[in-house]
Amino acid sequence: MIFCDYGIVLNRRQLRENDRIVTVFTEAGGKVEVNFKSVRLARGKLRALSEPLSWGDFRFYLKKGSSFPVCTGGTSLSVFPGLRNDFGRLCLALHYCEIVNRLTPAQQPAPDKYALLLGALHDLDTLGGGPWLRQAFTLRVLELAGFGFRETATGTEAALWDTLHAGTWAQVRELPGNKEVSGFVDGLFARFFGEHMGIELRTLPFVR
Repeated sequence: MIFCDYGIVLNRRQLRENDRIVTVFTEAGGKVEVNFKSVRLARGKLRALSEPLSWGDFRFYLKKGSSFPVCTGGTSLSVFPGLRNDFGRLCLALHYCEIVNRLTPAQQPAPDKYALLLGALHDLDTLGGGPWLRQAFTLRVLELAGFGFRETATGTEAALWDTLHAGTWAQVRELPGNKEVSGFVDGLFARFFGEHMGIELRTLPFVR
């Protein structure tokens, strides 16, 4: 069976000598593990599509009885050049991808989460970083994954809390710094990912 879908590459790892297993977060099918054959060869035509932070229109082939599709073609829609030219933005974008990867089960459609990630990457690519973007993005993914903290009391910072969860990215950028609330949010994340989920976020040290 051949099928096509828009997708964002979240991660990749080596498979045998010349292949890659690529985690693609697709618009219609959710998170899919895909075999990219021979992309590590110099002549590998799909190499760019197998790189993290590649957004493309992918064509997959799924053999009958298998749950492991092979990428047979596709078109690159964006590689987000603004991210790749700025180390800080690149690290934050990879953190976005790790958060989505960790909180998204395989092969379950999640169009709201896909739209959130794509919009956040476009925003970061064109407008750059900001002190609250990491927390705002993570809170929103947690909300969509069913682990939200939106009802958690934050005292007098209700407006800030609402903006982190539902404001535009421009509004998030305008939020004033607040070490107390920032520490509170990061404490929530540490308890959730570390104590509750047993997850160590590999990209976190690069975006603090």
